[in-house]
Amino acid sequence: MPKKQKLEKKLDLLKVKLGKKAPLADPRNFQFGSFTQVTVPVPEPPAEVSWIVKVPEPWNVLLNNSLGDCVPAAMAHTLQQVSFFAGNPVIPTDDQVLTMYEKIGGYVPGDPATDNGAFMLDALKYWRNTGVAGHKILAFVQVDPLNLHQVRQAIYLFGSVFAGLQLPISAQGQDIWTVPQGGAYLDGSPGSWGGHCVPIMAMSPESLTCVTWGQKLKMSHNFLRDYCDELYAVVSSDWMNKAGLSPGGFNLQQLENDLRGLS
Repeated sequence: MPKKQKLEKKLDLLKVKLGKKAPLADPRNFQFGSFTQVTVPVPEPPAEVSWIVKVPEPWNVLLNNSLGDCVPAAMAHTLQQVSFFAGNPVIPTDDQVLTMYEKIGGYVPGDPATDNGAFMLDALKYWRNTGVAGHKILAFVQVDPLNLHQVRQAIYLFGSVFAGLQLPISAQGQDIWTVPQGGAYLDGSPGSWGGHCVPIMAMSPESLTCVTWGQKLKMSHNFLRDYCDELYAVVSSDWMNKAGLSPGGFNLQQLENDLRGLS
C-alpha cells in the first residue's frame, strides 16, 4: 500500500506508544451542554471547522515513540496550536513534556516500570494549576463525544478538543482511523490496542483531524463515537488576542462570567 509506505518514512505507526489511563469521573466537571445554555449567544459553527492548516510544522513526536506520554504530548500540541493563533507561538520541548509526564504520570526517567501513562483529568488539573511550559488554562469543560454538533461547536469556540480514545488493534499502522468493516468487535474492539490521547483540531462533514506522534491524522465520525471515552475542551487565554477575542470572535470576559455562573 503506497500511502502507508510513504507514511512510515516519517514514523513507523506500528512502533509508537499509547499511554492514556481509564477515565476518572468527577461530578464537579463543567458540562459543555450546560455551558451553551447559559452563554448568550453561542455562535453556530460552520459545517467545516479547521484550526490546524495554518499552524506551521513540525509537530514534534515529543517522546511518544518511546514513552507512554501521549497525554502531556497532546497538551503540548494544543499549546503549540492556540499560541500560534494568538500571535505568540510557543513550541514546547521534549524536556518540558518529560517533566510533565514525571509530575502527572509518576514516570521516573530510566525506570521502565514507571512508564504507565497518565490520567487525562489529572493532566487537566495540572494544566490549570501549573501549566504547560508556563502557560496555564483557565478552565476545562466536558464534551459529549456522541453529540457531533457539540464536538464541532467546541472545536469552533476553543480551537480543539482534548480527546481520550480506546484504540482498537485495527487502528495500528493506519494513517486514517476508521471503524473496521466488521464493526467494533474482535480486532476492532475498543481498547484492544490501548488508551490514547490526542487533540482534535479540525472537523468537516466527512472526518476529524487530530495531531499525534508528530503528524496530522484523520478519523471518521463513527470512529470518534465508537472509541472516544472522554472528551474535553480547554479554555486558554493563549487562544485569545489582546482584545480578549478568540479567532472565532468569542469573548473571553463573557466566557469567564458564564463559567462562574456554572460553579
